[in-house]
Amino acid sequence: MINRAKFIIVSLIVLITALIACQNKSGNRSKVIGYKNPGIIYTEKQLEDFLDSVGNLSTQPLVSKSLFLADSVFTHQTQINKILSAKSFNVLKTAALKGSMNIAIAKEIFVDEKIDSICKNINTSLEHGKNIPIIFYSFDKEKTSFDEYVICLGDPTHCSNAYLYFFKKNKIISKHYGYNRYGIDLAYYQDIDGKTVVYYRQEFVSGSGNWWHQYFFYKFNGDILLPVLNELQNGNIASGAIGNRVLWLESFVQKTNPLTIKMVYNDQLPDTTKDDFGPMFINDSTLVEYTWDKRSKKLIGQYKKSKLSQAQVLSYNLEDNDILFINTHYKKLMVSLADKSKRNITLKYLNFVKNHSK
Repeated sequence: MINRAKFIIVSLIVLITALIACQNKSGNRSKVIGYKNPGIIYTEKQLEDFLDSVGNLSTQPLVSKSLFLADSVFTHQTQINKILSAKSFNVLKTAALKGSMNIAIAKEIFVDEKIDSICKNINTSLEHGKNIPIIFYSFDKEKTSFDEYVICLGDPTHCSNAYLYFFKKNKIISKHYGYNRYGIDLAYYQDIDGKTVVYYRQEFVSGSGNWWHQYFFYKFNGDILLPVLNELQNGNIASGAIGNRVLWLESFVQKTNPLTIKMVYNDQLPDTTKDDFGPMFINDSTLVEYTWDKRSKKLIGQYKKSKLSQAQVLSYNLEDNDILFINTHYKKLMVSLADKSKRNITLKYLNFVKNHSK
């Protein structure tokens, strides 16, 4: 029994030694620093080949994938064609200026049984369960004008099922989901052709250190509301503890006519051995100008005049966009690999993406 036990122990030692030897022969894996649960640790050659392969992918399919979710919401808002009676229109105008509406009346006017009767009211004077707060946005110099306007049923920062109803005079023309815990920041301007463009923030991801908001722009064309521009408003990933990219892009409307948006953006390929994740990979800002295209009825970004392409902007939303980021920043990543001070951290990022890409 003793000899048999010794044989088993020796066999295990030989097996473990062999496995360690095989691991040591598998390539220059030890040079990629700072891993925390990295999955497979690929060789430097494998990671360089991965970078080349992604860099040579066609960009358009990656762009289409990144656009899909936000565009699906943007272009598929509920279209309505309901004309209010004179009586209902007068009731609506009174309620809009007052800031609240009886729930039963709201259900009649908006024909929606799901209107929230238990929404948290910011106006504590409202009788719970009987009245709903409403917010009135008029798109006219005269703020009490009921020509082109929006009625938000429920406060958009407190009511999880708040909805925006777009009106042309006494006609409801469209219904959009209106909740955003940070506020929708709804605004408007008159375009070069004199027609009203309305825009607001749509929330897609909300979390601690991670969020994603889009700017949705719509244009009044008579009693039709046209979707004319869908642009990233704010994308953020603050945690790089497992090797993924830390990113931030925020957009600000600088001016209208022509519409001009300023984008402030930065990236880190985080060095998790440092409290601040090390130096920025990208830290910059740019302006994007948009022009009205009559044929497509869209606001078209003039990205060639800016520091970012549309595809690069899209790589900052939270639609699992590392492959798009690598594809659109291929040359910059190649330069980073050639820099001895940045090589290891760039390899670490590529290793993370290769492990998590589909």
